[in-house]
Amino acid sequence: MRRVVVVLGVLISASLFSSLLGYAQTVSIRSDQLSLGAAVWLPVMINAAPNGLHHYAFSVTVDAPEIAHIEDVRFPEPLRDFASFQIAPDGNTVQISVRDENDVIVAGAQQTLLAEVKLRGTFGGRTGVTLAMREIVNDRLNPFNVAVSNGQLTVAAAPSAPTLVVGVDGVLVGDTVRVPIILTSTVGGVQSYRARVRLERRDVATFVGADFPFFADQKEVSITPDGDEITISARDGANAVQAGAKGIILAWLVLRGDLPTMDGSPLRLLSNNITEDNNNSGPLPSKDGLLTVIRLENLPPEFFGPQPRHQETLGDRSPLIQITISDDKNEVLSETIQLTLQDEIQTLQFGWQSPGASWDQTTHLFSVNLKAIGVQLSGDVQARIRARDRQGAEGRFQWRFTVPRGETPPPPSGKTVEELLDTDRDNRLSDLEILRALDFWIKGTELAAGLKIDDLKMLALIDRWIKNAPLRPSASALLFSPALPVPY
Repeated sequence: MRRVVVVLGVLISASLFSSLLGYAQTVSIRSDQLSLGAAVWLPVMINAAPNGLHHYAFSVTVDAPEIAHIEDVRFPEPLRDFASFQIAPDGNTVQISVRDENDVIVAGAQQTLLAEVKLRGTFGGRTGVTLAMREIVNDRLNPFNVAVSNGQLTVAAAPSAPTLVVGVDGVLVGDTVRVPIILTSTVGGVQSYRARVRLERRDVATFVGADFPFFADQKEVSITPDGDEITISARDGANAVQAGAKGIILAWLVLRGDLPTMDGSPLRLLSNNITEDNNNSGPLPSKDGLLTVIRLENLPPEFFGPQPRHQETLGDRSPLIQITISDDKNEVLSETIQLTLQDEIQTLQFGWQSPGASWDQTTHLFSVNLKAIGVQLSGDVQARIRARDRQGAEGRFQWRFTVPRGETPPPPSGKTVEELLDTDRDNRLSDLEILRALDFWIKGTELAAGLKIDDLKMLALIDRWIKNAPLRPSASALLFSPALPVPY
């Protein structure tokens, strides 16, 4: 029995090793450049996933934290519900973790987006952006190693004197965005600060609040009734901003997009006052920001992770069909979901309330269990699904897969396990026969009508196969040997 474990372990290890040799898998983050106060989304990609991805975790670090600040992370829509991230208080590192519960990153995927990290330029210069993979596991639940390609971010030169800069950003209609107020540098540290900012075009957006960094206390926020001006103030209660510090975010102004604008609206820094640790105080030179508001066109529902996969050949003629249906902004209407399955002899249609079907609005997963309702498919199957969102945009998706035709395939060599174990001839199993029997055993399928291989019989077959011994001693062999046959 121990030899069986060793043989199977070697086969698995060899398969994994060969797959690694066949693919140069690399996770990379893009390099970019931006102006002071602006932000950029840097994509993290994997170039190839020959066995798909089950889950992964990594970190992104800005090597020179005064030059850029990590503000946010976003994920592809179908991965979003099973993803998490945590940004360090000083904004120089983020930890990211994702589980591909919807089988979005399938076997053979190439140039696949894992996440996007938002970085803000806070001081002039160049910094490395370093990736560190903590874990990456494929759909076979095997961890594997990848090469890492780090990025680089270049930020336009900052003013030589300390300056208060309002950031540049964009927002979708109805969404909110955080625009920072950045202190480019400080000679004597920071004890307290105050600033007033006005949105020049009050029709395009509205101030709705402000966020502060970890070191701020005694925080105050005041917004005019029209939402076009905001005043913020706070103290450096943790004494975190020391003399000579660079690229410090003092606050984030939170705005909601109301109306699209072609050119954006200036964010005017009307007044400011910075008090240093030595009690010197006064206004600093300032640089206005810009807010752009855009409208995202309504996209139709999208479909991810079809099960069975496109062009897959199945061993089960009653498969479980699963597919994720998600929308960019709008809710998918349950009653519009329709799945059509057409094989060589029948056409089947399923809605969200059909027998064997289920729809989970929380996970966006639509399922049809054919086995539960006793339906079988045969041959080439064409699958089509469609759904609409609450704005009336309709999405469609189709794929093909194949199921075995006819009855259950015959057992190896046309023999049952009983016949193979209970013979008076000097019978041995060939490699092909034992591998086919092992395949039936693992899948729990029948060799013939009403006949399955139980664990004891299968292990006896494997043991005899490895030893290259007959399944039963032949009748002639018994005449010359006093050894009794071993019962199985």
